Amino acid sequence: MAQAPASTCEICTGGPGVHYCQQCDQLFCGSCKLSHLRTKSCKNHTFGSGRDINQKKNLLCTEHKECFLFYCQDCNTPVCKVCSVEKHSRHLMTDLTKTTVKRRSEFAKDVELKITTSRQNVNKIENYTKSYREEVKAVIKTITEEGNYWKKLIDKKVDSLVELVQDEEQKALHNMSALSKVFRGVFENCQQWQKNIKGLETVADVLLLQKLKKLKVSVDNIDLKQVQERSSVSYRMKKHSHTEIDSLFGELQFR
Repeated sequence: MAQAPASTCEICTGGPGVHYCQQCDQLFCGSCKLSHLRTKSCKNHTFGSGRDINQKKNLLCTEHKECFLFYCQDCNTPVCKVCSVEKHSRHLMTDLTKTTVKRRSEFAKDVELKITTSRQNVNKIENYTKSYREEVKAVIKTITEEGNYWKKLIDKKVDSLVELVQDEEQKALHNMSALSKVFRGVFENCQQWQKNIKGLETVADVLLLQKLKKLKVSVDNIDLKQVQERSSVSYRMKKHSHTEIDSLFGELQFR
């Protein structure tokens, strides 16, 4: 339908809409009007002043004041019977009413097709979105499960190493405690012999020699060995690169 006078061009939406195309039912600025008339199919279009636009005038040929009866396929515009002879001779002409009905039917079908296609695309995108989110959920679950698997193996290995260290600690402490007990007994015996020697200072030489001989036998029977180096434990960490860690996991793929 014809538009009411507008302040801007309906083509560039920037310039003043002061020119009205009778055939296209649109407002043009001066620049867009010239471009419009340079188009082969629109070169015969007629313009009126934007201030004088009247919807009823659009029903009649502005040049001949005749009703539009035909539609020029070559110029893409309605024409009256006079224009069909004077300006549109040898052009492909069709009945205006039939052309309008056909165009309206084609337009309706085109719109319906776009609506159907758009609805199908929306449904498809919604299904894609649902499927993609399910894939993301499944991938995250798989990655988490794989990570937990390696965590359990690492925890198991850590527990095994700690248990081994603690077992060796108990063995070493037991051995050191037993050895300490032996040398503590020797130490106590030596202290007692030291006291006995001091108590023999008043004993006669002959008796002293006999007692010393017996004590010497006891002392000589003690075999004092040097204490060996203490037990030790150490742990040397391995340096791992990110590539080694990455090799433990699967491969992510995005498309």
